[in-house]
Amino acid sequence: MKDGFRVIDSDRHIMEPSDMYDRYMPKKFHGRVKITGPNQSNRFVDGKPVSDSNRRPDREVTDYGYIFASNESWRETFAEAIATGFDPASNLRDMDREGIDLSVLFPTMGLYVMWSSDIDPELSQAICRAYNTWLAEYCGHDESRLRGVMLLPLQDPARAVEELRHAREKLGLVGIFWRPNKLCGRTLASPDYYPIYEAAQDLGVTVCVHEGARTVLEQAGGDRYSEFGRHVACHPLEQMLACLSFCADGVLEKFPRLKVAYLESGCGWVPFWLERMDEHWEHESHGSAKTTPEKPSFYFHRQCWVSCEAGEELVPSFVEHVGNDRLTMATDYPHSDCIDKWPDLTVGALSANDKLSEETRRKILWDNPVQMFSLGM
Repeated sequence: MKDGFRVIDSDRHIMEPSDMYDRYMPKKFHGRVKITGPNQSNRFVDGKPVSDSNRRPDREVTDYGYIFASNESWRETFAEAIATGFDPASNLRDMDREGIDLSVLFPTMGLYVMWSSDIDPELSQAICRAYNTWLAEYCGHDESRLRGVMLLPLQDPARAVEELRHAREKLGLVGIFWRPNKLCGRTLASPDYYPIYEAAQDLGVTVCVHEGARTVLEQAGGDRYSEFGRHVACHPLEQMLACLSFCADGVLEKFPRLKVAYLESGCGWVPFWLERMDEHWEHESHGSAKTTPEKPSFYFHRQCWVSCEAGEELVPSFVEHVGNDRLTMATDYPHSDCIDKWPDLTVGALSANDKLSEETRRKILWDNPVQMFSLGM
């Protein structure tokens, strides 16, 4: 607890061991995934890069989330967790320092490892099965406090449905990690994904839209920025496009029980984007007819959530314009975004924010993520 509130971290990251895939995949796939180099910076599948960090040999790799041998502040902040390889026990100790009761865990290498359009679908399924199995074991250290989100082999939607059912029914994972970028030419509104959405809503599994820089996929801002500008742009812009697909292109109209979360992009974009989508829906004067019987904001309010950082200044504005039941809090631990806030302010900047009512803080910190992830608490 923190300041008298129970707390769920809606987007906390684990740090996978580099040899995890060879240890957890069948032997016939051994050697096809290689994570090597300083800071796990070289990431290849079948000899092709699945992130672009290794394409910049002239520059030091500094993408967030990896063990930065040269980043002294990161190493000092998480020295104990680094020393134990970010094992589950160290994660729980750090959660205690922050005042977090339960965390929903997202990948680090998994931000990239199967996110390429030309990966063999059978191999992609083996990668996802290996990750999901390892993550379930990690969460098994204390299932009352650690929950996980799965990877799916989206190159082949039929295989993805199969893995979704396994990861939910056999492993107990609560969400799907899903990048918003186009994969295999598909947007999130592609009918190819409908069987996955149907299975997810039936099983109570949340689609967790989560961007990350340095992808080899097409990415908003990636054609004009690198490093700083790319990271600034890609997270909110890709989430806005994902929200457009789900709320305005008819996906949530077709799947009224599907739950969708937009994570690690801040919450300030939401009021503007909902207003803009609704304005276009109302006027039908921008080149196409309505694609949904209700305003896009209707579907957001019915089925969507977004995360904020604890100290985000626009949280009160979100509550004013959108409400207090569609917002959760996330730390992004142990990625570099949280270094300057950890451990006192990753939660404390929100739990002690007197600009928000106690009811609103309780909803953001506990009630809303319980509903978002169908935690049944």
